[in-house]
Amino acid sequence: MKKMMFVLGAALFLGACATPSTEVGVALFNDTVQPLMVTGNSGATKVGRACAKNYLGLVITGDMSVEAAKKDGKITQVTSIDKEVKSYAIYAEVCTVVRGK
Repeated sequence: MKKMMFVLGAALFLGACATPSTEVGVALFNDTVQPLMVTGNSGATKVGRACAKNYLGLVITGDMSVEAAKKDGKITQVTSIDKEVKSYAIYAEVCTVVRGK
């Protein structure tokens, strides 16, 4: 039982490192969408996503650049860019979402 409590405590402690910050603060559980940019262009018909993932605050992998999101959605003219943040104690994912034509 002591080992189980130690492992659980260690996972929560290390998981705090996997928690990305947002404009509303830092939390163990987070599921938010945050606006980054809006252009004067209108009529978005395509959506592209580019994500990076964080495991236990030890390994971060992925390309969450605007260029990667544009390529994913085959977008040439950007209308808006948002950031989606999902974090669950020991795992986090941050995605750049680009909308455009």
